[in-house]
Amino acid sequence: MIPFKSLYSFVAEKHIMSEQNKQERIRKIYQMLFEMASGNLQFQIANLDEEDEIDQIALKLNQIASNIKETILKVGHVIPQFTYQNLVQHTFILDENLIILSYSPSVLTTLSYNPEDLLKKPISRIMTQKSAKDWEVIKFEKTNTNNINTVVLLNLLDKNNQIYPSYFNVSSLINCDKIIVSGITTDLQDYTYRIPINTLKKTENVSIVQNVYDYILNNLEEPLPSIKELAKKFGTNDFKLKEDFRNKFNTSIYKFYTDERLKRATYLIQKTEIPIKEIAFICGFNDYNNFSKAFKKKYNYPPSALKRDF
Repeated sequence: MIPFKSLYSFVAEKHIMSEQNKQERIRKIYQMLFEMASGNLQFQIANLDEEDEIDQIALKLNQIASNIKETILKVGHVIPQFTYQNLVQHTFILDENLIILSYSPSVLTTLSYNPEDLLKKPISRIMTQKSAKDWEVIKFEKTNTNNINTVVLLNLLDKNNQIYPSYFNVSSLINCDKIIVSGITTDLQDYTYRIPINTLKKTENVSIVQNVYDYILNNLEEPLPSIKELAKKFGTNDFKLKEDFRNKFNTSIYKFYTDERLKRATYLIQKTEIPIKEIAFICGFNDYNNFSKAFKKKYNYPPSALKRDF
């Protein structure tokens, strides 16, 4: 006979394990959503054996990702992968009438405006209608107190009406009639190959090129297999693979692989504290001198010249 205390401990332990498993499966769903948003449609959630509502959601996400990939490939396009989200700070300086006097450079680059679109214009002109209404409350407060210090959620619009939501701190400056509006948002950016992409007519050719493209991006830290090995791996011949890849991306497989490793290295140098020599090895370069030469050949300056932002 199992003692009551032992039975209770056993049941409690099983409950904890079940909750941990549930949390892990939910985490995978969020990861799947991010991977899909970043263009990685190869990612799939595995081990769907619980057959509950969580697994049903995961199964549907797997199917959606597969359907999106199949549809895009049918029209002859390769799916680019966006590999990180970049935090961007938007800062505006306003006059006493809440007219834009100045702004941070990121406003132009992220929102795609020209200076004449912003300068001496009400900031409410680049907000959604709802945010513009919320901004009226700020204007009212400014009119009545002549002093502002608040945080508000504002949805800014870029030139193509893409929404950039952020919590903005709105504050009056001391001994000055200027007002500063500052917030941080995320901008999905990529360091994948940005070149004109041609269209291949045959779906099977596009599918092979897509698979090679994804394979390279997901294995940048590994040595690149020979063209013959890649061709065998993806069910084609080396001549056809080289030709189709170049037709699609206007570059060779090896140059694409090298450029992507250097772009990843550039990002890691700028955004992390990892020593540059270690970054070279992380990005698949077994010899630092070779990395430095390749970097200088591409960018015309050594990796040590990059400004580190951390």
